[in-house]
Amino acid sequence: MPVTFISNGYDTTVDKPYGEAVWADAHPSIGSARYGVRSPLDWKVTAVAGQDRTVSINAGRGFGHGVTDKTVENDTLQLATITSGSRWDLIVARRDWTPTAGVTKFEKIAGGTTAAIPGGRLVGPGNIDDQPLALVQVTAGQTQPTAIIDLRTWSGDGGGLIAADDLVRSFMNSVGTRLVINGTSWVRRVGANDTPEWVDENGSGPWVNMTPNFSWIAVAGSTPRCRLLDGGRFLHIQGELLYTAGDTPQETWTVANIPAGMRPTEVSFIPGTTDTYSRGTVYVVGPDGTIRNGPKPAGKVAQFNGVVPLK
Repeated sequence: MPVTFISNGYDTTVDKPYGEAVWADAHPSIGSARYGVRSPLDWKVTAVAGQDRTVSINAGRGFGHGVTDKTVENDTLQLATITSGSRWDLIVARRDWTPTAGVTKFEKIAGGTTAAIPGGRLVGPGNIDDQPLALVQVTAGQTQPTAIIDLRTWSGDGGGLIAADDLVRSFMNSVGTRLVINGTSWVRRVGANDTPEWVDENGSGPWVNMTPNFSWIAVAGSTPRCRLLDGGRFLHIQGELLYTAGDTPQETWTVANIPAGMRPTEVSFIPGTTDTYSRGTVYVVGPDGTIRNGPKPAGKVAQFNGVVPLK
């Protein structure tokens, strides 16, 4: 028998009023994040010893898209059988706004062989919407789940969110979101070409590919690329390029171009080699985004790896 949910934030009815006390209790949560739970053990998913493919969801409080929910007993779900390999199933709190006064319940969603949010998850605030709580791995021949990934989030008075696993970034990914995961602070921002990206505020952002210049191509197995460091204060550049238009470059001395939005404001320099690694040199990084070896052409192979300031 599923547990009873005490929910507020759906259509108000006589037996589910939305009074001032409920509003006062709900506001710190519903105004801070899309999803979350109140306390460290609330709605935690664990395996049930001695029961086949069964997980328990702790009692507690959670919220999502303006609705707050409370359960006072543990709930259990049994996952489907598997005949070979392994499968990652998603445990969610499903909120359904379609009936009068709405309904929240725990559900399981069958996944695939990869630890990822399955396509069967419903996303529709105001209609039917699933709040991810955990990914659970079931393996053929095993009665107990073989792994559980915690996908819960917590919010507090200081702003931002706490999460337990990087997979949370796959569904809590609106621009402006801040997530602290295992000590790393991530922010979702607008990057090059107005593309949303995650940036580690205290470390390095994701690698972004650079464009080789005319007559230069990436050496097999290598892609010229760059990434932001230290919250965007520095740029890390690396590449290995081959010249393809004759014995020595004649058309241009620029070997690659840095994407817009990641270019230094002043001329900078990084170390490297030319002439198939036989000669050390310095590459010039310009505010126009060019990486060049001058004043004379580079050799057949250009290799560089360095850090320049952006601010």
